[in-house]
Amino acid sequence: MTAGASRIARFVARHRRNRILAKLATVARRYLEWHGNFDYDGATNGEQRVLRTLAAFAPRVLVDVGANVGEWSLAAARLCPSATVHAFEVSPITFETLAANTAGEPRITCHAAGLAESAGEVKLRHYDSAPALTTASGYPHALPFREIVARVAAGDEEAARLGIGHIDLLKIDVEGMEEQVLRGFGRLLASRSIDLVQFEYGRVNILNGFLLHRCGAFFAERGYAMGKIYPDYVDFREPALEDEDFLGPNYLACRADRGDLLAALGGRPG
Repeated sequence: MTAGASRIARFVARHRRNRILAKLATVARRYLEWHGNFDYDGATNGEQRVLRTLAAFAPRVLVDVGANVGEWSLAAARLCPSATVHAFEVSPITFETLAANTAGEPRITCHAAGLAESAGEVKLRHYDSAPALTTASGYPHALPFREIVARVAAGDEEAARLGIGHIDLLKIDVEGMEEQVLRGFGRLLASRSIDLVQFEYGRVNILNGFLLHRCGAFFAERGYAMGKIYPDYVDFREPALEDEDFLGPNYLACRADRGDLLAALGGRPG
């Protein structure tokens, strides 16, 4: 840091309660959120671009874990017309809405269960006003909730039960239970029978400890490259410590031996 920059840094730190400097800090944080793609709208944050790119490879099986009310599943069925979609929703309350919303799309099959490392039951916080936030992680949302008990199964076992030997894209949105879901697909991941894995990353990762460096190591050990999803490309690279910003929303892991997918998804940033 130069002498001039040091003087500015000391001045700001000593006057951080100044209204103008506090406002500048707010603007700077907002800019960093924009730059980091802090956007949960699948139509604009790059999620649907991933689906459109994958469609060119004629995928056959997509799995939506944490399907909520079916928004991603419906987009996946629309954008990937060659694929069938298996949508898993852990909350029996939300499942009713999911089933109703997707009833008109025969290529979507809904399953009233969550996925985890092993079969059993989990206690959930279900938020009636925001069902997408339903979680088993205990994240401190400032909203009223009710506790419910739901059924979970291991991904490998469910895939075997459904006769699925290969998954083109596994999408995981489970509010902090990502590692458990991934470990439940241990056999399919070890055999690289899953081409792509999309998963969320955010502040809940502070609670569950599944930080980016652990995510990256998990996938690298199994022969996958990992990168953050942006609107027009996926930034495939080994995560650095400064990437632990908890902004989210989505990362993508791709089989490292699928150079065609890596090239198509990585694209060329503008």
